[in-house]
Amino acid sequence: MDEIDPEVEKQREKDRRAKARKARAAKRKLERLSKDLSEADDLTEWEEEFAGSLSERLEKYNSGFYDPEKGGRNEALSYGQKKIVSQLRKKDKDNKSGKGLRRTGFKSKTPKFKPRVRQLDDDFEDTRLPQPLGDQAVPPPAAAPPRPPVGKPFLRIVKTDKTD
Repeated sequence: MDEIDPEVEKQREKDRRAKARKARAAKRKLERLSKDLSEADDLTEWEEEFAGSLSERLEKYNSGFYDPEKGGRNEALSYGQKKIVSQLRKKDKDNKSGKGLRRTGFKSKTPKFKPRVRQLDDDFEDTRLPQPLGDQAVPPPAAAPPRPPVGKPFLRIVKTDKTD
């Protein structure tokens, strides 16, 4: 039982080489991304620290994570690390295209159609009464219109003497 099957050992060695190859590729991509973003002064302190520690782990362990539940067995990066690297890639791509971080909204920022309208009040002359001079009496201001009733509206039926 102590004997190891040569096929199993061969497969394990193949898996180790594949994992090392994936780790080298991930490390190269990460270093290229961090270099490009730092040249553009768009790399935050946290992203710089993340890239440094991840490339160190990839070099030392051929993997960026320890817990097998966080990623595939033969993968170099965990699911969360892949997500962050893809965000860095997108950030770098936006910088290279000159667009920067694109922010989309639901509304257009500029109105597309502006109707040509004329202000009718400008066409009328000032028809107000001339202002009194000196110590002449000023007419009192017009009474304010009555306030509408406050509260819930209701229906009132008024009965009349007439029957139709």
